[in-house]
Parts: sequence; C-alpha cells; structure tokens
Amino acid sequence: MDSVRVRFAPSPTGYLHVGGGRTALFNWLYARHHRGTFILRIEDTDRTRSTEEAIEQIFASLRWLGLDWDEVYRQTDRFDRHREVGEDLRNRGAAYEEGGALWFRVPREGATTVRDLLAGDVTVQHSELKDFVILRSDGTPVYNFACVVDDHDMGITHVIRGAEHLNNTPKQILLYQALGWEPPLFAHVPLILGPDRSKLSKRHGAGSVLDYDRRGILPEALVNFLARLGWSHGDQEVFSKEELVALFDLPGVNTSAAVFDDAKLLWLNHEWLRRTDPHRLADLLAERIVTLGVADRHAVEAVGRERLARAAVLLRERGKTLVEMAERARPYLPGPIPLPPEAAEVLTPAVGPALAALAERVTALGDPSPAGFEALLKGGAEDLGVPIKALAPAVRVAVTGSRVGPGLYDLLSVVGPEVVADRLRAAARWIKERR
Repeated sequence: MDSVRVRFAPSPTGYLHVGGGRTALFNWLYARHHRGTFILRIEDTDRTRSTEEAIEQIFASLRWLGLDWDEVYRQTDRFDRHREVGEDLRNRGAAYEEGGALWFRVPREGATTVRDLLAGDVTVQHSELKDFVILRSDGTPVYNFACVVDDHDMGITHVIRGAEHLNNTPKQILLYQALGWEPPLFAHVPLILGPDRSKLSKRHGAGSVLDYDRRGILPEALVNFLARLGWSHGDQEVFSKEELVALFDLPGVNTSAAVFDDAKLLWLNHEWLRRTDPHRLADLLAERIVTLGVADRHAVEAVGRERLARAAVLLRERGKTLVEMAERARPYLPGPIPLPPEAAEVLTPAVGPALAALAERVTALGDPSPAGFEALLKGGAEDLGVPIKALAPAVRVAVTGSRVGPGLYDLLSVVGPEVVADRLRAAARWIKERR
C-alpha cells in the first residue's frame, strides 16, 4: 500500500460532537495502524458561523482524547488556490458564472458510481443531480469544491467519514474527473443512533467530547467506547490505545448503524478506572474534588498524594466516574463529617461511651494498617462490652456519615488515626446531645 494519508476535517461552527470524535479516531487509528499521516484540516470556509473558540475547542478535544496530528491546515488560508482551480474549471468549460457565483456543470447523460470500501457500489444517475455552486459570489469556495481541491493537494489516499456525506460524494467524483485528478478511496462509516434508533442527539445523553471529561469519564474509556461504536475485533470489549492501533483496519468496521449505549460507556469507564495507576488517579481525583467544591486545595494537599492514591483505590470500587469518586471522597479528607438524622439508628446511647473510649485507643494505635484497626475494634468491642456487630456500623457512620462503603478496616487505615479519633469523639458528643 502507498503511504496512507488521511484527514479529519471538522467545521468549527460548534463543539466537537461524539460523532465527530469517532470520525477523528477512526482516521487516526487507520493512519497509525498503517504508519501513515494523520492530517487535521479546519474547514472554516463558512466565515459567518466559524469561530476561533470552536477551533480551540476542537484542538482541546483531540488533545484530551490523545489524538495527535502530523499536519494541520485551515481552509481559509487556501482561498487563492481554490479560486485558481475554479478558474481552471471555467477554462475547461466545466464551470460557468451566473449571479456572480461560479457553477459546476453536471453532465446531462450517464451516471457516477461511488466505489465505497464499506457501503459497496453506490450509483447515481446524472439526471438526478443539478448544477451546483463551487465559488460563491464573494469568491469563497463551498464545501464540496474546497474539499476536493484540498484532498487532492494534500495527497489524501483515503477519505473516512460519516455516512451522512455519502450524498456529496458523486458531486465530488465529478469534480475530480473534470480536473483530471485521481479520486481517493472512500469509506463512509455508518451513523451512530440513539437507543431508540433515531439520530443521536443531546437528548440521548450524547454531547461534546469535552462534556465527557466534565462527567468524569477517562479519555481511555471514551476512546475505547468510540472505537467499539461501529468496529469490532472478536468478542473483545476493552482495548488500550496501543491495542487499537495494532488491530484497527477498515474490514473490521461494521456496515450497520451503531447504537449509543451510555450504560456501556459507564461500564467501560469503571473498567478503566480500575486499570489506572493509583497515583495518576489520585492526581485526577484531587483536581475533581476541588472543581466540584467537595473540599479546597489545602485540604486535598493535607491528605497527601500517597494517601489519596489509597483512597482512590477504595473509591473506584463503587464509583463509575471521577465525579462519583470525588463526591464520595469527603470522608478521606480532614475535618468533621456531618451526621444525617438517620445516623441515630446505629449511633445509639448504648454505643456512645464505647466510641469515646475507642477514640483514645485509636490515638495510641501503633499499627494503623487495616489489620491493626481490625484488632483494635475487635479487642475494643470485647473490652467495652459492645458487640462488634453494633460497634462496627457505628464506627463506619461516625467516620463516613454513611452506612455503606468499602471494607471498614481498609477505610479506617486510609483515613488515619488522627481523623478517625476526632470523628469518633464528635459522634459520641452527637449522641450525648440528642438525649
């Protein structure tokens, strides 16, 4: 195969949607798999709707996904070249001016066949097409024309894009033929549908690529999810980016529409949270805790990276997103824990004195490991005459404000003796004040 050159060509008229993210990913994977070139081309010819903010958002989205590009272009920098080619078509008799705009003359007879690598042959009769504008009256090119000129000049070998562009392809092939250029190979990827099989939209929970960052989705998880939206390799579900580069090719792309499944995305994210290095997870969690206002940066720094990494390991067992993990991280941070009224179900007058006495033992604990805390609680229950099945739930609620969570002794070890002791004393006072 000649050196592969593919492009992702977004229009910067809004955020980068997940559908565009998948198109970018498929092009990037194809280029990396074949050791080719991945080009980012900003198609900003619609100057009334294109914005610099949208362009920066596209860059940020691709960087977050980890999709690097080898070359980058903006169509507005190539207007002179588009006009030059338009004039060439006029001189060939393939274009004419009307109303100040330059129109392409569609042949009246015959048909054009798109030989699509995924959809197969698609034939359109020329009688079904009308002449179309290639240069507006202000001299700016329209999409179908600029796309052809740029793909030719940039040596694009494969155009991998969404199926919604298939209707444009016969017009583009006619332009290639009129200019005497060899068209690239085309592969139109089937649409992404919502769970109700309608066109994917925000009402299905699908937003911009960066919305998923805000939701607490890891980029590895979204890349994995987008790759599986229309591509498969046996029964495997979880893929690293390195595996995707090694395995991805067009024959593995499905020819039927893919269905967006948010539950599947959350499952994949949970899998990737569990595979992520705890220290990296601690860094991500620290930022999310501050962003969400769970605690300030000073409190997070007081915990330390090592302890926060241990907390992250416990939090990711139940949390499916970084947001869920951050919202449940308060017990691991310094400071008091508010106790809800229902805490009275386990924080009874019978355990109050035992919690106060246990606090003193925790302060003197020489082994703050999970095993050390287990020995302390079981020994304390026996010495203080309180059944462990009553003391353990009371300790959990006193320390976390909740009756559910990870293993109690692991939790206490991560929170640490000083904070545990303070919260046990506070719970003992809370019980006393409610009498």
